[in-house]
Amino acid sequence: MLGRHLAVAFLAAFAFALPSGVSGQAEPTLDSCSTPDLTSAAVRVEAARKTLLSIPTGDGLNTDVSPDAQNSITLMKQALTTFIRSYMGCVSSNPDPTEIEKKLLQLVHGFEFKVQPGQVMNNDQLPPDFGKYGFELYFRVRVTDTPRLVSITADFSIECGGDTVLLIFAPEGKSWKESLHWQTEPYKTVGGGTMAFGYAISPPDDAGRWYVVVHTISPWCSSTWSDIRYAAFRPSADPLHPQKLLSNSDFMWWGNDDYGEVEVGRNEFDLRFHSSSIDAGVHNRVFIRHYSVKGDRIRRIQPVAVSPRDFVDEWIISPWSESAAWSSSSSADMLRQAHQMMSRREKSTNRLLEYGSVYKCSGGDSYQVEVIEETGKNFNVEHSYYFHLAGDGPFTMTSVSQKSDGNCGGRNLLDDMATK
Repeated sequence: MLGRHLAVAFLAAFAFALPSGVSGQAEPTLDSCSTPDLTSAAVRVEAARKTLLSIPTGDGLNTDVSPDAQNSITLMKQALTTFIRSYMGCVSSNPDPTEIEKKLLQLVHGFEFKVQPGQVMNNDQLPPDFGKYGFELYFRVRVTDTPRLVSITADFSIECGGDTVLLIFAPEGKSWKESLHWQTEPYKTVGGGTMAFGYAISPPDDAGRWYVVVHTISPWCSSTWSDIRYAAFRPSADPLHPQKLLSNSDFMWWGNDDYGEVEVGRNEFDLRFHSSSIDAGVHNRVFIRHYSVKGDRIRRIQPVAVSPRDFVDEWIISPWSESAAWSSSSSADMLRQAHQMMSRREKSTNRLLEYGSVYKCSGGDSYQVEVIEETGKNFNVEHSYYFHLAGDGPFTMTSVSQKSDGNCGGRNLLDDMATK
């Protein structure tokens, strides 16, 4: 979407047409596909989009969403939901995702703005409604076999970003029934919308149950530092109220066009993105949010970092309830106290932390990571803390001391641990 990816120009200029399921398909029958209802739903979407386009925008940096805009966004999501549901009544048991996308776009005269790689556009080349609420409106469709599902996202523009509706349908006889519905909560700033919305559906577990992980960046008008929001849901008896397994957010950096990547398995999922380090000299590092999913129970598990340096970072900033699971049980009390101490220092405004060295230790897979604390009026007083890790990934914290271990040395590996 434009505000999200600064993406590009392409107008799908199609004439109004009914989906192929309305006529010419053996299933579903015409009784399950109401042409007047579908036409009415499409008209509602176009009317909602017209209202959005009439909303005044600022200079491209206005992060507030006016009450009128809030109401119009809500009406647009309602219209899109009704429209997609109506269309799915016209889809056969062997759906073609490309065809569905094409027909949905045709029915509401949608528009997606695309820019070719390396293309530079000046203001004279931009479409008339560029940057307005409702400027873009497009659909993405996926069909999966295990489990058998059709999932549809509808994306539309807001100032500096977008908004998204996700509907997932499962087969019911020769037709499709809505299983899960996701959309944003009402918001007063553009940060409540979506940017680079993504999702992944898990394979079914032993009980035949699946879940979906959604993630999106909070749009903003002036920075590539933002929040990434992510959640996991299972379908419930009410598609509008899926069972929430997890809902969380983290600070992130998307300036390298990495909007977050998620991989799902039947019993676990892994979300990765970039964000800041406790060391201001490390602009960003890889963050890993890896979770096990067993039934309705979800918990964070290893791996949590891609390098010894990043593991120390994650161990310090995470709550002890999580860091304890990555710590040696034989030194639990000492490590809990060290964690509390370093957590306070990391949050302090009159202390700076930076990495001094990372050394491999003799006698197996283990590392020593030096963290230098700078204090004093001009941050000219230094103290070093040495974190000892077992393993070569996943890692386990074994001790924290103010004395370097003579068994750890050789080449400083810190330079090898650049952002990945």
